[in-house]
Amino acid sequence: MSKDETALTFALLKVLSTRVGAAKKSADKEITGGWEVSDRNAAVLPGGIKVGSVTLAKGKTSAEITDTDAFMEWVLETHPDAIEQVKVTRVNRDFTARMIAFARATGSAVDPATGEEVPGLHVREGDPYAMTTLEDDAVELVADAWQTGQLAELLGSLMQPAVEAGEQ
Repeated sequence: MSKDETALTFALLKVLSTRVGAAKKSADKEITGGWEVSDRNAAVLPGGIKVGSVTLAKGKTSAEITDTDAFMEWVLETHPDAIEQVKVTRVNRDFTARMIAFARATGSAVDPATGEEVPGLHVREGDPYAMTTLEDDAVELVADAWQTGQLAELLGSLMQPAVEAGEQ
C-alpha cells in the first residue's frame, strides 16, 4: 500500500471510528435508559441469523475505604490483631483486602465476624451497563452480511447525520 493509500485509510478509519463510537454511545444510552436490569435481547441480522445478544447488566458493586482514620480506629478497637506496625501504624493490607472483598460480595459494609457496621468503609452499586455476548461465528456472520449488502441501510444510517447526499 502506498503512503497516500495508507494515509487515506487511516483518515477514513478515524472518521468511521468516531461515528461508530458516537452510535455505540447513543445505543448504550438507549439501552441503559429504556431497558430493565436483566433484560436480554437477541442481536439478529436482517437475514434472521443470530450473531449475539445484548443484556442490561446490573452495575458492579464496589467497596473502598473512604475514611482511613475511622477505619483505623475501628480496627484498633475490634480487630487489634489486624494491626501491623511499620514506621507508620496501618491496617494490615490483607485484612483490608478481605474486608473490601466481603463488602463487595455482600453489598454491605459490615464486619463478617461481628455484624457491626464498619466505619470508613463505603459500598456503592455501579450504574447498569449494556453487555454484549457474541456467538462463536459472529465475526464471519457479520462479514458475510456486510459483503452481501444486508447491513447497507443500517450502517449507512451511521453516516447519514454527518454527510447528506449531494452536500459538499
